[in-house]
Amino acid sequence: MIWEHKTEPLAPAHVFAGRFLAQFLIALAFVAFALAIGMIGYTILGKLPLIDAFLESSMLLSGAGPLYTEKNSSNALKVFSSIYSLFSTLVVVVSVGLLASPVVHRLFHAVHIEKTKKP
Repeated sequence: MIWEHKTEPLAPAHVFAGRFLAQFLIALAFVAFALAIGMIGYTILGKLPLIDAFLESSMLLSGAGPLYTEKNSSNALKVFSSIYSLFSTLVVVVSVGLLASPVVHRLFHAVHIEKTKKP
């Protein structure tokens, strides 16, 4: 992604919208990849049907917590669920960073332009 330099004028709204859309699509792909990893793990280790694996993965990915992983689960499933939970937290942080970066850059660039216009 190419951003304008601080000496360049603020990008037009359509350029900003394109940047935001690109970052959104990257974040969406990253979340979909993470969801697929969770579904595969829960299907193989937990022997869950795909819909239940999707539910469990999406609940962990969203931060709501696990539904299926309980005391009677296998140790392998508990370890996977723990690692996937930590991974999910990183996915959320990275996704927020991806979505915020065009907005923060535009805000900082606009503030810098205002500073340079004053005598």
